[in-house]
Amino acid sequence: MKPHINRVVNDTISKVISGIISFDVYTLIIMLICSVLAVVYYQWVPNSSSILVLNLLIAVTVGALIVVRATSDFKLFGMLRRFYMVPVIYLMYDQIQMFVRVVNPVDYDDLLIGIDRAIFGVDPTVWLAHFSSPFLTEYLQACYFLFYLLPIMQAVELWRKGDVARLDVFTRGMAFCYFISYVAYFVMPAVGPRFTLHDYAMLDTDLPGVLLTPWLRDMIDVGGGIARGVAHPVSVVNRDCMPSGHTMLTLVNIIFGFRFRSRFRWVFLIIGGSLIFSTVYLRYHYVIDIIVGALLAIIVLPLEPVANAFIKRRIRVLQKP
Repeated sequence: MKPHINRVVNDTISKVISGIISFDVYTLIIMLICSVLAVVYYQWVPNSSSILVLNLLIAVTVGALIVVRATSDFKLFGMLRRFYMVPVIYLMYDQIQMFVRVVNPVDYDDLLIGIDRAIFGVDPTVWLAHFSSPFLTEYLQACYFLFYLLPIMQAVELWRKGDVARLDVFTRGMAFCYFISYVAYFVMPAVGPRFTLHDYAMLDTDLPGVLLTPWLRDMIDVGGGIARGVAHPVSVVNRDCMPSGHTMLTLVNIIFGFRFRSRFRWVFLIIGGSLIFSTVYLRYHYVIDIIVGALLAIIVLPLEPVANAFIKRRIRVLQKP
């Protein structure tokens, strides 16, 4: 009887190990980075204890999803198995931003402004102001906001098609690129031209929309660390300009859209292209941020299959008795 029990236990363990997907590992790594930073900078970051507890809860939840999915064919668990990445991606963004200013307290806006001027001879956001209009601003603000929804649209489409293999490829690629962009924020923190080249307090007056623009801006500001009514927004805004994650991840989503022949691929291209332009028009980014974000998309995305292959080899090793 005992050998039978051992065989069942070993088979179950093997199933659980084989159920690990590379995006689980990417999540573990970014959580580990944040947790180490929380310990190292504990006395300087008030939320360090909360970060450690939250990451422990996320790790336990992910582990539970892996185990349950490996031992059950219930479809809901298959969906949760992939879509847990949606909240985790945004939670990790918030955590990283808590440490950027502590790890690297220098803002590099002056350098980024200088690079833009060297390339174009003008400040692009200032020059674009001559061509602004409320309707264009409204459209571009909406496009900028859709950054958070476009990848989810593609993931949902793949899930509804039952194309789990491609959904895993998509989720792996997006998670890998998101987390690389987060780590890159430590290199050159910056607040962006809406604070340095323009008067942030006058943004609604200088660059008005039609109807939804103020509300969308407010939502984006809250997500970017600016609480409603804060006295000095530049002191609390996230240092996430360089590289432009909006550009990097939008391009990755477009690439996957055409690679997988998504029914929304032209929507991703048109809205995504407008979104990338909006990052400068709406004064969130310098052009050099966009260039670096685009280059990272081209460089980092092909590295993910290499990382995935390495992780799969390690998983096969762990499965050996």
